[in-house]
Amino acid sequence: MNFHLLYSIILTFCIAWIELSQYTPLPKDSKMEANNVEIIAIPPKPEGSLKEEQFGDGDGIFYTEEGCKKQPDKYKNICFHQLARQRANHDIVGALEACQNITKIGTLGECQADVAELYAPYDKEKSLGVCPTIQRKKWRDQCTFGIALALSTIDSKWAFRTCDKAGQWRDFCRHDVNGEIAVVNLELALEHCGWEEGDLLRRKTCWHGIGKYIARVNIDRAYDACSRVPNGPKNLYIENCHHGLGWGGSEQSGMGFLATCERSGEYKDSCLLGVAYNLRRFDISQGLEICNKVQRSDLQEQCITFVGGG
Repeated sequence: MNFHLLYSIILTFCIAWIELSQYTPLPKDSKMEANNVEIIAIPPKPEGSLKEEQFGDGDGIFYTEEGCKKQPDKYKNICFHQLARQRANHDIVGALEACQNITKIGTLGECQADVAELYAPYDKEKSLGVCPTIQRKKWRDQCTFGIALALSTIDSKWAFRTCDKAGQWRDFCRHDVNGEIAVVNLELALEHCGWEEGDLLRRKTCWHGIGKYIARVNIDRAYDACSRVPNGPKNLYIENCHHGLGWGGSEQSGMGFLATCERSGEYKDSCLLGVAYNLRRFDISQGLEICNKVQRSDLQEQCITFVGGG
């Protein structure tokens, strides 16, 4: 008994010593103020995911249904969404099945729209068939928008016409899809805008997309493209092309693009507005600084109103 008692005392002492040696108290100045700090949780990689899925999501992480089910409730929807995206480029049925494990209606619709967009290059009609099954209109329309965008440089004419079915995102779809088309086929993009479809807002945004998307990849080509744009009512077509050019060009160089707007000549103010509108998303004060450089009073007022609106 004496031996066992002595053994128990020594064992308890050893365990306590190990626990104490591993404990490191937080320094006083490291306390977090819970009310002022927003923590964004990043879900851990699903357990066991490397064993079963042979298709990844591009960043080396693999997801499985079994792994997602093991996640805490707050991570499950995210995990199943990523699993669906992972499957979408080779198994649309399996991807949609993964979406069905999502419990939040909005996230479910987003998941289904993502799957349709990712699968579109393999079977556009099958992907389009997913859209009407989505419960929320926002994501039904986004589904069509995404599919059109995915096919913009693969089946350009079909993609542009598919935007007609994009509901609340129709004009955004036409702008983005035709912009992507302009990068690879300027003649077709110019033809699309030349059809003069819809109201003035829809017509001028068509030309805006050409300037914006080409400027993202090549400034010289963007200026050449805008030189081929008709003036339109009150010069709105060509001005919108230069506005888009300023926006797209400044996405890479920010305020540094201001000097390049000199190339826009009489449409310099429209180019400056494009830069201001882009920078407004990140720094309103910078956007307003650019607005003050605009010479035309009507455009300066428009710039200050939009950018200052926050």
